[in-house]
Amino acid sequence: MSEVSDVLVNIEHAITRAKKAKKRLGNSPEEHNAQLALADALKELERTRTRLQKDAYFSGDELRLV
Repeated sequence: MSEVSDVLVNIEHAITRAKKAKKRLGNSPEEHNAQLALADALKELERTRTRLQKDAYFSGDELRLV
């Protein structure tokens, strides 16, 4: 489980960095595209974090089929 914990720490760091980058970007067309990409990345990172936490720490005795 320590490996899962390490992965969660890295995901949390990536979420924090993406939020910071999103705030620092301007409004030029290139930066607008980066804003959109960061917004999508944040959604996916948060979804991944939630799924990993639920599956690793709160799964119970259920076997999950992917």
